[in-house]
Amino acid sequence: MSRVKSHTVVEDEALEPYFITRDDYNYIVNIKVQTNADHFRAKGKSKEYEKALKFFPNMKSALQFVAEEKLHTKKHYNSVKDFIAEYSKIESNLINFLSQ
Repeated sequence: MSRVKSHTVVEDEALEPYFITRDDYNYIVNIKVQTNADHFRAKGKSKEYEKALKFFPNMKSALQFVAEEKLHTKKHYNSVKDFIAEYSKIESNLINFLSQ
């Protein structure tokens, strides 16, 4: 996919399907979206595109947003302990990402 050349792009497995771009003013959290080939308007073809989700003044806020979005797993947790364990896993992945 072609991107604006003035953007810095941060992609990593820990962020997937999200990635962060930086322009002159903001950090932008983006997501990679895959269209549904079975949709009646898709004519049997699927394509991938990038969608800007939210703009942030700093990298820390952008990463916090990604962590919260990744935590929205649409799973049913039977206890707060399970939910916190999932959050800790996501948070530690992002901390490892930052420390590299």
